[in-house]
Amino acid sequence: MPNSNTTIKHTMKNTKKDLGLGREHKDITCAVRLPQTMYQQLCDVAKKENSSISDVIRSSLVTRIEQFAEKEMDRQLKAAKLEAELRKLQAG
Repeated sequence: MPNSNTTIKHTMKNTKKDLGLGREHKDITCAVRLPQTMYQQLCDVAKKENSSISDVIRSSLVTRIEQFAEKEMDRQLKAAKLEAELRKLQAG
């Protein structure tokens, strides 16, 4: 039976892949200007999570992208419902 550390590492690795955090063949490097206080908070989070600053940033970006995608799907669903209701009213 694997020890808990092995299980946690395996779970974290699978979670990263699910979130789009798995390494692709070619990464893009970009520079982002941050206020010193934000950078320090980012460093603190990375240290407490035993992670890298890049991993924390990527994870945050994935969360933000997922939130945007969900809002966009909701907007499209609402528009489709309104369009269907309009057609129904025009037909009736």
